[in-house]
Amino acid sequence: MNTPPPLAARVYFAAETGEEQRRALTDGLAGLGVAPYSATLGAFRGEALTWLVLVVLPLSGFLQNVGQLLAQDACTALKRVLGGALRRSPAEPPGPPVPPQPLLLEDERSGARVVIEADLPAAAYEQLFTLDLAARAGRTLSYDRTRNRWIQG
Repeated sequence: MNTPPPLAARVYFAAETGEEQRRALTDGLAGLGVAPYSATLGAFRGEALTWLVLVVLPLSGFLQNVGQLLAQDACTALKRVLGGALRRSPAEPPGPPVPPQPLLLEDERSGARVVIEADLPAAAYEQLFTLDLAARAGRTLSYDRTRNRWIQG
């Protein structure tokens, strides 16, 4: 029986992303069965980046694999990997306050994007596993904490 090849992801880091954050995300993705290929971007089409990390991959397949691989701990592992990439390292020199920048997950098939913030509740990650990305093609989803659900932004 042939084992399917690991999922591949293109990971784009904003220039200000710290090394610890980069390593946490790429190592975490590798641990979840994803082969990450990373690059650093400065400006995007002449505009400053509004996100810290963009991960482009077959998102539905990734979420299915994580769910099967980790069963009950899938939400916790996903929160640890994705949320961990957004936390500032205590070793980084303090600087002026920077508005929080999210991590974006982009489904390479549908073009749907999911905005991941550092402090999303566990319920947000649980709902990620049930999202129909094909029905949200080309849309950006963010988690609405007052409604406790993903909404199109």
